[in-house]
Amino acid sequence: MLVQRNSTIALLFLALGLPVFAQSTENAQNDPPADQPVPHRARVQPPCWKQAGMTPDMVNRRWKLEDQQKGRIAQVCTEPSTSAQQKHDKIEQIHADTDRAMAQLIPVKELKAFNRCQSEVDQRRPKTPGEKELGPCGGVIPASTADGSTAPEPEHRHTNTPNNH
Repeated sequence: MLVQRNSTIALLFLALGLPVFAQSTENAQNDPPADQPVPHRARVQPPCWKQAGMTPDMVNRRWKLEDQQKGRIAQVCTEPSTSAQQKHDKIEQIHADTDRAMAQLIPVKELKAFNRCQSEVDQRRPKTPGEKELGPCGGVIPASTADGSTAPEPEHRHTNTPNNH
């Protein structure tokens, strides 16, 4: 009886111990040898605002200005009584007001560095072929006019491009 009990315990330990040994040898086989290069993850760059020397408070106030700008533009776009030219003029005025407020908030040097970094990030992440450029009121910017000639390039601005100082 004692032999049977000891044999059962030994078989139980053996049955439970084999998977542990199998896993440790499997992991050892999957590890790359020391002479092979280990693939590294791509480096994550610090955010552009940090690279430009901006403070978190500057960034938050900048976001607030941009949100206010978007709200004002949306309000202009929904005005049914204004013509397309009037909407364009009002939107340009909103952009100018936001640019002035941004210049008071962020020094020129930091803003230029931030815009340069943002444009580099935008170039590294190209648009997919199906993406279309939208105007400030949400409509697609036309590539050509009704008579087939190419329409003049509309002035379309992003707040994070290098041309906006």
